Amino acid sequence: MDEQIVFPIVEILLHKLQSLHIQNVPLGRWGVDNIELEKIETILSSFRGVLLDAEKQQLHNNDVRGWLKMLKDACYGAEDALEELEMDQSRSIAGKVCDFISCSKSPASLRFTLDSSKQIKEIRERLDGIEVDVSKFSFKDRVHHHHAINGNVPREREIITHSFNKANSASDVFERDKDKEGIIKALLQNDDFDVIHICGPSGIGKTTLGKLVYNDKRIDETFDIKMWVCFPHEYFEKKIIIDMIYSLTGRIENNMEIDQLQQVLQAILKGKKYLLVLDELSDISSMKSLLSVGAKESKIITIATSQEWNSYQLHWLSNESCLFLFMRCAFKEGKEKNPRLIEIGEEIATKCEGRPLVVKILGSILYFSTDEDDWKYVRDNIMPMRKERKMLSVLKLGYDLLPSHLKQCFVCCSVFPRDDGFNNITLIQFWMAHGLLKSDDQNEEPESIGMRYINELRRRCLFQDFEQNVDFISFKMHQLVHVLATQFAQNECFFVDSRRTNYSREGYRHLSVVEADLLKEKVGGSELMRSVLFFEMIKPSQTLIGSCISQFPNLRVLDFRNSDMEVLPESISRLKHLRYLNLTKNIKIRRLPMSIFMLRSLETLLLGGCKELEELPRDIRHLVNLRMLVFSSKQRRLPKNGIGCLTSLRRLGIGSCYNLEYLFQDIGHLQALRTLIIGDCPKLVSLPPGVKDLSSLENLMLLDRKKGEKCNLKMEMELQSIKPNLRMLCIDGLPEFNELPRWLLQCSSNTLQWLAIKNCPNFERLPAEPLQILKSLEVLEISNCPKFSSLPEDMHGLTALTELKVRDCPDFSRRCKQGTGEDWPKIDHIPRIELDGKVIKSSDYN
Repeated sequence: MDEQIVFPIVEILLHKLQSLHIQNVPLGRWGVDNIELEKIETILSSFRGVLLDAEKQQLHNNDVRGWLKMLKDACYGAEDALEELEMDQSRSIAGKVCDFISCSKSPASLRFTLDSSKQIKEIRERLDGIEVDVSKFSFKDRVHHHHAINGNVPREREIITHSFNKANSASDVFERDKDKEGIIKALLQNDDFDVIHICGPSGIGKTTLGKLVYNDKRIDETFDIKMWVCFPHEYFEKKIIIDMIYSLTGRIENNMEIDQLQQVLQAILKGKKYLLVLDELSDISSMKSLLSVGAKESKIITIATSQEWNSYQLHWLSNESCLFLFMRCAFKEGKEKNPRLIEIGEEIATKCEGRPLVVKILGSILYFSTDEDDWKYVRDNIMPMRKERKMLSVLKLGYDLLPSHLKQCFVCCSVFPRDDGFNNITLIQFWMAHGLLKSDDQNEEPESIGMRYINELRRRCLFQDFEQNVDFISFKMHQLVHVLATQFAQNECFFVDSRRTNYSREGYRHLSVVEADLLKEKVGGSELMRSVLFFEMIKPSQTLIGSCISQFPNLRVLDFRNSDMEVLPESISRLKHLRYLNLTKNIKIRRLPMSIFMLRSLETLLLGGCKELEELPRDIRHLVNLRMLVFSSKQRRLPKNGIGCLTSLRRLGIGSCYNLEYLFQDIGHLQALRTLIIGDCPKLVSLPPGVKDLSSLENLMLLDRKKGEKCNLKMEMELQSIKPNLRMLCIDGLPEFNELPRWLLQCSSNTLQWLAIKNCPNFERLPAEPLQILKSLEVLEISNCPKFSSLPEDMHGLTALTELKVRDCPDFSRRCKQGTGEDWPKIDHIPRIELDGKVIKSSDYN
């Protein structure tokens, strides 16, 4: 698929041009003719009206597709030039505080602005030629129609409770009862070690069936422990074991060698009767010795497309079930049932040939349209789906009806390996770095826009399996949906793995590396490159890192996580467009170059796990656009006038700082900060008083998971003038912590939605009277607090509470036994209760 998506790029450019006008900066001062910019704006505005129709016509007209490609290339060039103008203005405004910049016309700045002026003129001339060609096509103005049928989904809160996502509840699944009961019957037999295979083509519902079995009450009653692991396309045994341990304990043990991980896993499994589900894997021969330590009655379920001799082979749904499922998706939430749309919908459901994935996606996308032409377009273009590629062509019909801004964001998801899943933090920062987030409300935060986009894609069933993980939300794409995104991105995104060895290709804009050995010391490409990402288990060399920085001056995203780098090159300062820099787990790096403070566009800087980093650069205060900072360092104290000057920060993570005793005293200046995470800082004595001045703070995590260390963090604070209104509070691994500070409850009485207390051996009870004021509390989670034994009497006063999760609190677990436990009457009103990893009560639990 060679489709060109241009509308959102033009929107971004028009927004930038309008921003330059609003700022009222005399661009002529910088050698740029204002008339040239006005001409560009006029041409782009004329294109805007017809682009949506052009994007639709390109599906059947190669000449239109070629015209759109020329326009897109010109737009990317214009975006680079306009960003340089914005940075030039920013440098001039910041000249009062930045010693290295002079507001006078130095030879270097003059040369820069003359280059910008030349670039702008060349782009205008290119656009003139493209405008002449538009007369060859009969495009229609579809902008107003586009906004009418593709209005934004209302904003939603970021916290996703279990009730928010019931994608695999029994009520959403059809014609699988017999298969489910057959599998459960086989699992409940007390014979020796056995493997059950669930097989069938992609999109038939294999994983959905597996989850119904996995979550059945009888499974929880039969097995001591259970694990669910999704296998990556490339077999990484270490990653698989990490995922198994995480499935069992909720801990991510990614700092161990593989032999240590094997020992940890086998210690958990030894003698236990376990259920293991291996999604997308049928051959388990390489894992048998690792898993053999469990009880002989343990069972394994494999889910794969290949058929085994003793497998449960699934079949497509009946027309009746397809129709019911389609109508449920297309007319949900009280949408008016137009008789004509119902008639067309019946035809669409029949043509879906029993494929539940296709039915759900097409139905969910058509929910957002009341235009009969859109429904007819889907109906008339569904072709028989005998093979997977034919199913992809049908799924593409749903993609065709996406709003233009969602198309661009959806395609960008292909940069990430599907098997790793997604999280809202990383994906939103990536979209933000590429300027894909826009809103009619100028006061709406980019992070909120990004969350709204994720929800829009979720409601169209393009994202699934959402799960709240205290400080972030994880979710996935179905394998076929990810393949669809990858096909649309094939001319912009390039993937380096064992399947593709020709990596010296010109013209692509995103490079995703899952096998660094294939690259060796140099990567091919051009100045068009905007993203370079190396993923887990990959260690790019120092030479390769230098090659990327020198070859790609227009990068927006650079992800060198987990590399062997010892020194980040000084040349990093040349990446003037860089907005996202990830150096997580670079365990050899000791210092960052002083030139890093010249990255004035940087919005995200990730230095977590860089345990040998001696200190943050003194001039980090100059990264004025930084919205997210996560770091580790060997510093004893964080000085004033450093991080405290980063007033754009929304998320701050301080972790694995084993020498840190004091935070920066001017933390109260971070008035925009929404999330503060402090972890594994065993010598940190107390929170600075300035924390009480963080008026925008919504999420606070205090944790120490380093075994053998003892954190004595004190959280006392005067009750006067407390400003934070927390929505989420997590306290994890604080040995001396035994009760919730009163100030935390007081300042969050009307806002706190999620409270988690984990690994606190001296925590005994929740306060009775203050707890009742938490009228907004939705999720209460208590884990590995052995002294915790009971709940306050008036738990019914927590009227918003929808979920209780308890793990490894022996006395309390006994008191919460369903029906007979002493504390059961206190919690029986809560809709969902999870005890020691097993769901004992749920509205959609069988």
